[in-house]
Amino acid sequence: MATSDHIRPIGLITALAQEYSVVSGVAAPVSDRLIAVQSGLGRAAGFLAAAELGRQEKQLSGLVSIGFCGALDTAIATGSVILPSAIVTADNEHFDTDADWTSVVAAKMAGMPLVTERAIYCATEVIETQAGKQATRTQCGACAVDMESAGIAHAATRFNIPFIAVRIVLDEEADTLPEATRDAVHSDGNLNVGGLLRGLVSRPQDVGGLIRLAGKSGKAQKQLKAVCEALLPDFGFTR
Repeated sequence: MATSDHIRPIGLITALAQEYSVVSGVAAPVSDRLIAVQSGLGRAAGFLAAAELGRQEKQLSGLVSIGFCGALDTAIATGSVILPSAIVTADNEHFDTDADWTSVVAAKMAGMPLVTERAIYCATEVIETQAGKQATRTQCGACAVDMESAGIAHAATRFNIPFIAVRIVLDEEADTLPEATRDAVHSDGNLNVGGLLRGLVSRPQDVGGLIRLAGKSGKAQKQLKAVCEALLPDFGFTR
């Protein structure tokens, strides 16, 4: 998408179709300032989507990793907004987010359940169980987990532009994700209806867990929309 010479847009990178539908819908009226992209799952996908957007646009003002995450802290509930100070990985990588930009974003979300000055862990696979989440928190001290932010942060480092993450908590620390969801999403972030149905056939006992997860997903999606609307027109980027 071509933009005016004097405007360098902000890239908003989402992983899932559910996230992208919200973010792109809110950003559409200001598409000269905000461009949403669906990367698919995982760090590599996040990096490639951010890098390709930067190549297409020639120059970006900044990059945002935005979407859902899982809580690792027992005190953090579904719908909480995580504005991390850093992204950490199992390989002891550490990507700082832009402190000034994060501060402006936090101020624009006054009244929302915010968690700041904490790290997010970028995992290589979904952490499904409470035990797994507890072990991850003990290992790295992070308050939440996603799978794309390190890749997007890496791309921002390559471009030498600011980076922040805005993540909405979907599953809480005590939640165990139903096994039937393991094949419910394609690697590109789109829903895999066939995989979900096959999972339910093999594990019909997961129906209750799926219903609860759908309720949490709806709450997280509503909060994501509220966050995006609060950050129009430029996602708090003031430079």
